Amino acid sequence: MAGETRATSKRATVRFRLLCQLAFCCFAISAPSFGQGTAFVCENNGLTRSVEIVSEPGFACRVKYTKSSGSSYPWSARNEGSYCGSKALSLVDKLKSWGWSCDSTEEVQSILVAHIERYHRHIKILNNVGKRCDFYPSEVQFGNLCGDARPEGAVIYTCETGNDQWEQHLTVFLELESEPLIMEVGDSLSRQVTTYHIDNRRLVMETQSLDTAETTAAPRDASVGCRSGVESNWELYEKQSSAQ
Repeated sequence: MAGETRATSKRATVRFRLLCQLAFCCFAISAPSFGQGTAFVCENNGLTRSVEIVSEPGFACRVKYTKSSGSSYPWSARNEGSYCGSKALSLVDKLKSWGWSCDSTEEVQSILVAHIERYHRHIKILNNVGKRCDFYPSEVQFGNLCGDARPEGAVIYTCETGNDQWEQHLTVFLELESEPLIMEVGDSLSRQVTTYHIDNRRLVMETQSLDTAETTAAPRDASVGCRSGVESNWELYEKQSSAQ
């Protein structure tokens, strides 16, 4: 119980300013190639549609069009992989002419990657001044966590706090935020997050209790959501855990 109380008191959502005021400034984005994996998300009056270029068995490429009623494949090519790019763009242009706002998720993810690289440099500076944090950009999970039809990037990393103690922090990168969202999700006194992934607008974590009273406890699933906040556009919060 004491371990759970400590964990609850620490798992408040926080935002912090980057050391030395590292700026997330604007930068040029190279034009996308519109090949396999390219996707567009279109929004209009609260509705969402997507246009994707996908690869499936028997086809060089297919254009996948998804709306609330389901998915369809208006164009396909069996031999020429470049065929689908122009077709996908023509569909996106048609949606725009009907009042839909469309963005390439490829461009959004490139923005997130730039944020992550800048944050990685910030972590390296922290390490140079004595606070050891293990931050690995390759472990970032991309997905729609905040429900805004745009992908976010989420990573959990560990920082030493002294006397053989450590904390785990969840950091979520959003396209339009100048700073990432930060939340403590584990520490050496309560629990350790072992795996995590984004699924259905939540970050699903498998955790192991480190409380001495629960040393034999089985791993538990916990999840973190993202919602509109009072003082900021978005905030993180932990949902109720459930035993496996």
